[in-house]
Amino acid sequence: MGVGGGLYRSRLEKMDEEVLSYLSSLAEDQEILLDDIEGTMAHVIMLCEQGIIPRDDAAKILSVLEELGEKAIQGELRLEGDYEDVHEFIESKVIERLGIEIGGKLHTGRSRNDQIALDIRLRTRRLLLEIWEAALKLADELLSRAEKELETPIIHYTHLQHAQIGYVSQYLLSHLDHLLRDIERLEGCYRRTNMSPLGACAVAGSTLPLNRELVARLLGFDGLVENSVDAVSSRDFALEALSAVAIMMVNLSRIAEDLIIWSTSEFDYVELPDSLASPSSIMPHKKNPCILELLRAKTAKVIGLLTGSLSLMKGLPTGYDRDMQEGKPLIWMALKEARNSLNIMAKMISSIRFKRERIVEAIEQSYAPAIELTEALIKHAGLSLREAHKLVGSIVKTLHEQGRALRTLTPEELSAAASRVLGKSIALPPTILEKAINAMEIPGQRMTVGSASPKEVRKMIEKRREMLTRAWAGLKSAEKNLLQARQFFEESLKKIIKD
Repeated sequence: MGVGGGLYRSRLEKMDEEVLSYLSSLAEDQEILLDDIEGTMAHVIMLCEQGIIPRDDAAKILSVLEELGEKAIQGELRLEGDYEDVHEFIESKVIERLGIEIGGKLHTGRSRNDQIALDIRLRTRRLLLEIWEAALKLADELLSRAEKELETPIIHYTHLQHAQIGYVSQYLLSHLDHLLRDIERLEGCYRRTNMSPLGACAVAGSTLPLNRELVARLLGFDGLVENSVDAVSSRDFALEALSAVAIMMVNLSRIAEDLIIWSTSEFDYVELPDSLASPSSIMPHKKNPCILELLRAKTAKVIGLLTGSLSLMKGLPTGYDRDMQEGKPLIWMALKEARNSLNIMAKMISSIRFKRERIVEAIEQSYAPAIELTEALIKHAGLSLREAHKLVGSIVKTLHEQGRALRTLTPEELSAAASRVLGKSIALPPTILEKAINAMEIPGQRMTVGSASPKEVRKMIEKRREMLTRAWAGLKSAEKNLLQARQFFEESLKKIIKD
C-alpha cells in the first residue's frame, strides 16, 4: 500500500478494501484536483509567512505542488490508488518525494473539513463565473434579436389560447428580463460563495497562528467565513448556486417549450436552422427540435439534483459529516448542465427564423382583438366593462359559428348585436371600429408602460441595454479581482521558491 491508503490511519489498522472502495471519493475528486493543489499551495505560503514551517521546507513542498499542478493541467495526473480522497492523494505524493519530515508539514493547521469546503468554493466559483458569462452572452443575443424583430408581430397566449396581439421583440424582452434576474441571483450567489473557510481547522479553529486573511487574499476571496463552525458546516452557498441555476433552467425550458410548439406544422411560426435540428431515422421529412426537448429534460435533471442536495443536507448535525461527500458531484453536474444549456439557447436565439407571413395569416383569423373592441366600446360608446364584455362575447360566438374572423365585423352588425344583447343602441364611429378590429394596428394603440407598442418596446430596449452594460461590468470586476489575486499568489510563490 505504501504511503497511500494509510496516511491518516494513526490509530486505526488497515481498512478493508471493499470499505475503502465504498468510502473513496477519488472518482469525483478529479473535478477539484487543481483547486486542491492551488488551495494547498496558498496554505503552505501562509505557513511559511507565519514562520510555522521553515522557508526551505516550504520551497521544496511548493515546488512539488507546482509540478503536480502542471501535470494536472496537462492531464497527466490522474487520481488513482488506495486513497480516500484527493487530499490524501496529494499529500501522499508530496511525502513520497520529500519524506515525512518535510512533506508531513504540508497539512499543518488544516483539516480535510476546511480543505474540502475550500475546494468546493473554489470550483463552484469558477463554474459560477462561466455560467455568469454564458448568461450575459445569451442576454446579449436576446436583446440583439429583439432589436431585429422590433415590429415582427406575434400572438401572445394565455392557457395556450389566443390572448392579445404583440411583437416578437416584447416576447424576447420578457425572457431577457427573466434572465437579468437570474444574473442578479448568480452575482449575489457568487459573492456569498467567494468567502474563504480555510483556517477553520476541523471545526473550532487552531492554536497555531494561522493567517486566514492572507490565504483568502492569495486565493482571491472577498473575505472569510468567519465562524469556524459555519466554515466547515455550511453548504448553503452550493445549495443557493443550485437553486439559482434551477430557476434559470426553468426559464430556459419555457422558452424551449414555446419554440417547440411554434415550430410544429400546426403553428409554423418559427423554423430552426438545419444545424440545430435533428432528422428521423426513418421519416425523411422530419425536422425535429431535439435540442430543445433535451433542454427541457435537463431542466428536470437540474431540479432533481437540487432536490437531492437539499435532501442530503436537511438531516445533518452541525459540523462536518461524510454525507457531504456525496453532494459534490451533484453540484458540478447541475452547474455544467446550466452552463451548456445557456450556450445552446444563445445559438438558438441568434439563428431561429420567425415566419412573419404565417404569423400574420394566423393573426388575421384571430379573435384576439376582442379585448381592444371591448375597450373601444368603453371609451367611445360609454358602456361598462361588463356590458362591453357581454356584447363582444356574443359577437365572437356568432362570428365563430359563421366561420368568420373578427376583422369582418361591420358597424351594422355591431349595432344589431347591441340591440339584441343589451337592449339598447350604441354609436361607435366606423373609423374607431376599424382600428379596434385591425389586429396589425392594435399594438400601436397601446398606452400603458411596458406594453406591446413600438414606442414602449424601444424604451425597454434602450433601458435593457444600459442594464446589460452594468451587468457585464459586474462580471469584469469579479474577474479583475481574481486576476489581481493570482498575480499576488504568483509573486508570493516566487518569493519563497527563489529565496
